[in-house]
Amino acid sequence: MSEQAQKSKGTDQSTRLLRRRFSYRLVRLATQWRREIDLDLRQFDLTDATWRPLYYLRILPAPVRQTDLARAMLVEAQSLVRLLDVLERRGLIHRDTDPDDRRSKFVSLTDEGVAMGETVLGVADGVAARFLEGVSDDALKECETVFDQVWSGRGHDRAAAGESMKSSDPVAGEP
Repeated sequence: MSEQAQKSKGTDQSTRLLRRRFSYRLVRLATQWRREIDLDLRQFDLTDATWRPLYYLRILPAPVRQTDLARAMLVEAQSLVRLLDVLERRGLIHRDTDPDDRRSKFVSLTDEGVAMGETVLGVADGVAARFLEGVSDDALKECETVFDQVWSGRGHDRAAAGESMKSSDPVAGEP
């Protein structure tokens, strides 16, 4: 094997290991982050499955099409329907037929849902503050840049369709 081939193989292995460590840490961090939010929201009888729709409904402009909510949450529309049924029975959301397309439903928070959504946002913000304590704004901005690069490289089909992490991020425009 030539010296160049050996060097290339070493770099490939080094890159593969670096990517594996990055992936492992990212998945582990995301899992723990959601677990912390979940634990903090148990007192409100919310689970990971039920607080996430409230979170997204609170930060997306209302009303939200059910299909758009599923897309924002990265879940299948059929799975979301069952969660919305639970939230509707609890009086936290209501669904209305889209007057322009009777096959579509708009999902909105009730007054009680808005209050619970604010609670969810407060808990999520508190968990973020705990996890990010001591991390500089510059470091966070660099992480956002890396996330955007990872997101745009995840598949040519979606990237080509113009879907970017920023375009699907409802809080991207906030300071």
